[in-house]
Amino acid sequence: MDPIPSETHAAEVAATVDDLERGLAQYPLSKAVNRIDDWRREILNTERDDLRPIADDLEHLHGLLVGEHLDGAAIGDLLAQLGERTEAAADGADEVLQKGLHRLGSLLRHAGNALAGNTRQAASSDPDS
Repeated sequence: MDPIPSETHAAEVAATVDDLERGLAQYPLSKAVNRIDDWRREILNTERDDLRPIADDLEHLHGLLVGEHLDGAAIGDLLAQLGERTEAAADGADEVLQKGLHRLGSLLRHAGNALAGNTRQAASSDPDS
């Protein structure tokens, strides 16, 4: 199963949250792609089938970010979906990870809705919820 301690994952979640809180425009594309690949690998290493959709979404996001044309709406929709799935997965996570995963999911959802142009949803979604 997952050989990495929860505290290590919590630190990785916190680092990702810190990066996202600075805003997507401040996040270098190469760093984002590397972070996506790292998270996908970590998720697959858990061998948890319930997390497979998140790993698949991360693989799809990687493809969208390295393609010839960046489609902000498609990337935003996928980030919002990843946020929702991350928040849902947080409920089943170790207590050490729950708060960070909820925050990460909220940030992804909020940024995704804003990027996709879902202004109604983004305006009504509190990134701290």
